[in-house]
Amino acid sequence: MAKIASDITESYVSEVKELLESSKKDIITLKSSQNDSETMTRLLRNLHTIKGNSRMLGFATIEKLSHAVEDIYKSVKDGQVKNSDRLVRLVFAVADKISDCVSRIVKNGTDEENIDLYLQYCDKLAAGELIDIDAFITEINRSKIGNLEEDDEEELAENVSDIQSIRIKLSRVNEIITAFDTMITREFHLKHQLDELQKFEEKIDNHELSKIRKQFENDIYALETSIFSVQEQVFDLRMLPISIVLRPLENTIAFEAMNLKKKVHCNIPEADIAIDKVILEELGDILMHLIRNAIDHGIESPKERKAAGKSEEGTISITCEREAKYIELKVSDDGRGIDYEKIRTKAAKQYPERTDEIENMNDRELTQFLFLSGFSTKDEVTELSGRGVGLDVVWSNVEKIKGRIKVESTPGKGTSFILHFPLSLSTLQGLFVRSNKEKYLIPSQHIVDIIYRKKSEYITLQNQSYIKLESQLIPCFSLSSLFDEQKGFVAQDADSILIAEYMEQRIGIIVEQVQQYVSLVVKPLPKAFRNFSILQGIVFDEHYDIVPILHVPDILKKFKSLRGYDIKKYEAATKKRTVRILVVDDSDTTRQIEKSILESAGFVVDTAFDGLDALEKAKTKQYDLILSDRDMPRMTGLVLLDNLRRMEQYKDSPVVIVMGDQSAKAVKEFEQLRASAIIQKGDFKRGNLITTIKELLGE
Repeated sequence: MAKIASDITESYVSEVKELLESSKKDIITLKSSQNDSETMTRLLRNLHTIKGNSRMLGFATIEKLSHAVEDIYKSVKDGQVKNSDRLVRLVFAVADKISDCVSRIVKNGTDEENIDLYLQYCDKLAAGELIDIDAFITEINRSKIGNLEEDDEEELAENVSDIQSIRIKLSRVNEIITAFDTMITREFHLKHQLDELQKFEEKIDNHELSKIRKQFENDIYALETSIFSVQEQVFDLRMLPISIVLRPLENTIAFEAMNLKKKVHCNIPEADIAIDKVILEELGDILMHLIRNAIDHGIESPKERKAAGKSEEGTISITCEREAKYIELKVSDDGRGIDYEKIRTKAAKQYPERTDEIENMNDRELTQFLFLSGFSTKDEVTELSGRGVGLDVVWSNVEKIKGRIKVESTPGKGTSFILHFPLSLSTLQGLFVRSNKEKYLIPSQHIVDIIYRKKSEYITLQNQSYIKLESQLIPCFSLSSLFDEQKGFVAQDADSILIAEYMEQRIGIIVEQVQQYVSLVVKPLPKAFRNFSILQGIVFDEHYDIVPILHVPDILKKFKSLRGYDIKKYEAATKKRTVRILVVDDSDTTRQIEKSILESAGFVVDTAFDGLDALEKAKTKQYDLILSDRDMPRMTGLVLLDNLRRMEQYKDSPVVIVMGDQSAKAVKEFEQLRASAIIQKGDFKRGNLITTIKELLGE
């Protein structure tokens, strides 16, 4: 839990501040309208969220204070305590103390404070006893003065003028980016009208019209410059430092190495690079899998390393460099390296129909099997290798961030996994090409080379045309054959060939012309084309024409069906099942904690901010398990569970409820709706959450 707490402290602090302000407002409302059940429910829910998140992150002082206020208002709700001025003054004093503790966390990383006096008065009030509120206020003021004398430079209040940053939801940033896309599209229409105006001007040869047209042209291009400049600044709002993901990995490596009784040193140099938050979310999971793979498969035991003449302590290094608009991130170990002959033997055994092909593969081609689901070179299953560390997950996640991955290994010296991905997914880099008089954009992530070959340089084997490149025979296909199979491959006197790579396999894509390298904003496909798998979106070219974007992996699969070229022959049935879990909670901090815990156990996790949001997501995607909070706005966990049980696809699916109230009445309500399990938030750090979920999933 220490790692999780350090990663999300900023989010926790921000959320507690917001919840405190909301709670104070509700406290004032309840003073004048004591029968407002909606306000009372919201207040108790906010206090419960503060308490639960504080408990999970180990901030015991704030947990106790929020719990004390929660008890007071439960007594008010039950009619045991009157909502008096005395009560409001006490509760506001406690809220101020919580704010002080939050400031202490920001400055010192701890919320430890002496709160005995606060708890004594809260307990008395919750029990219905009379309290001397003036004596209490006098006592805490005296305590504050003493603290100021000890540290008179400490600033206890934050002025509005001192605030240097504000919070903005990622969804809001995405809405602004979408608005810019619309502006750019309209700008293209204006440019098109400008072209029409120029044609009309040339036709009538009018000097005055020429002046108007030139001014119009200058204004449009000035507008274009401004739009793209502001758009880039908006894109930057989604950028976060990569250190957020890299920093916690040292603890992860130490912990995993300890579990496997290995000695591992971690080397992660500082990297001052910001990347897209969307990429950062996937990158954490990718690096976690690669690190576990390095510790489990790569680094030898101290005894093995000593026998090999190495230091007993292995090393895992993670380096990160920026290359223009791309990032190259390398995860390396100095372990045993990859045993390619062992891969060959295992692959031939697992895919007997490919025996001849596998026997002829070189080392680089053999590495494709490492990324196939269910493939492993380990003879025994360890705790680490038995919990979803397959590199197939790495491959699919790298595809999501429009990246590529390659492997370099030397037996006895170590292995490196090299990731290459863009800084942001807001724009796409690629090549405009022409084929059969049509224009396409091919993303650059899978293009490793552009070459030109004469007709005499092709090699024909079994009716298939190849070229020789770096001592490797590469099959070549005409891009036009994708859309017209009758055209097939026709070699010209000099062909432009894009060398595309996917799953360690290469092919040559023959085009009529490679025009230019571009970086453009991607727009989604029109609905009519969304089932056409070889297209992944559209862009506008310099003439404002729509240009389709080709999806390279599906292009390779399509060529396979046209020519029998085998990229990877493994059945979907062998693919390891991906377990998808939906986490539902109105607290952003709680969602992050639960998501982090579940992803560290190898599950794929989506989140929803309340029951209604969860219900919408459950209708569009099938989840293997749903983990939900009890008290949420718009739709509670109980109502969500009732709706899920009415849906055919979720009538028997595991649904786990997380709640602090473990009363018999509360538990019975959920049991009647067939809740699969009920967990208290405090049990998370004891592993109860993962154990329960694995039992429900039959793992």
